[in-house]
Amino acid sequence: MKILPLTLEHLAQAYRVHSTEQPGAWSQAVFSDCLIEPYFAYQLVLDGELQGYYIGLQVLDEITLMDIAICSHYQGQGWGKFLLDDFIEQCRGRNGHEVWLEVRESNIPAINLYSSIGFELIEKRKAYYETNVGSEAALVMRLALRGRRSK
Repeated sequence: MKILPLTLEHLAQAYRVHSTEQPGAWSQAVFSDCLIEPYFAYQLVLDGELQGYYIGLQVLDEITLMDIAICSHYQGQGWGKFLLDDFIEQCRGRNGHEVWLEVRESNIPAINLYSSIGFELIEKRKAYYETNVGSEAALVMRLALRGRRSK
């Protein structure tokens, strides 16, 4: 198991995970733009293969978790929390004071994970994400980093 920088060299592998695991996936062009400055991205390598990643964007002392994904056959085994903990440590190392994210209202496992490490619900954006049968809300969540340590 390794966490390594995610660069354009790994675009095909990372985009395959993104397009498979994320409903309403970004285009490959948008995804590739998120692998260069001002974004930062890291990959989770398990069994010699990219099995997950995260992408962050820092503006001053605020950092946004733009995307995080784990291959379905590794979900439910703690790897999402492992990646999220690494992301938060990256944010601390970048002197971030707040971490922001948006999550689909229907993504209960992710909401529970974010809440368990201290993210707070800030806002509900109605009809934000398109679905096959209409739309669903996005929950905007925030984690204050000052004085906090990863669990």
